[in-house]
Amino acid sequence: MNVIDVTGVIRNGMWSFGSLFPKPMIEPASGYCEGFGEYFYTEIKGMHAQVGTYLETPAHFFGFANSFLVDDIPVSSLVDVGCVVLKVKKDVSDPNVQQAITLEDLLACENADQIRPGDCIAVTCGWEAYWMQDDVFFPNSPYFTYDAMKWIIDQKPSILATDTPAWENLKDPQGFFPEFYRANILMLVPLTNLGKVTKPRCRITALPLRVEGVAASPCRAVIVED
Repeated sequence: MNVIDVTGVIRNGMWSFGSLFPKPMIEPASGYCEGFGEYFYTEIKGMHAQVGTYLETPAHFFGFANSFLVDDIPVSSLVDVGCVVLKVKKDVSDPNVQQAITLEDLLACENADQIRPGDCIAVTCGWEAYWMQDDVFFPNSPYFTYDAMKWIIDQKPSILATDTPAWENLKDPQGFFPEFYRANILMLVPLTNLGKVTKPRCRITALPLRVEGVAASPCRAVIVED
């Protein structure tokens, strides 16, 4: 059994959503308690639900009262989920050029025909290389074309995961998000180490923090290959 941690590390200087959300800052701290002495802890300033690798429900798009939340998801549906990792061959090595992931790119993946309804579809193009480049990781993230996302939705996955933090081209919107969220597919982004997966099919577990009343939550995600 091969276990691959596909969770992105949370550290100072990592990527962020720019002005859309607070930027986390991790700082060591200490205090003193009578009878115990000095103690040490870590303060994470600016922490929010979409830091690092996170799981998101359609409530992020439709509103908290109009969809299910993270704590409504049965934990059993997040453990050992069948998974197909699609390795897109497109060259994204220039972080200053925003690339489109097309339907042709997805169909060219060798195991695209291995997807089953209810799977997690995980798409990687190697974008994790820019995790620590805050000026490009989110703004220049590869995005899906409408046809590519429509094909993904038609496969009826339970989870869509990528190593990219943004699926839409904000300068030339593809307009697929309403259809995606209406399909009640969970979003799991951004992942790392997907390139280490060697099997056409594997299993993924993604466990969000148990926080009540949220549409997204940071999580730990691992892939298992038998």
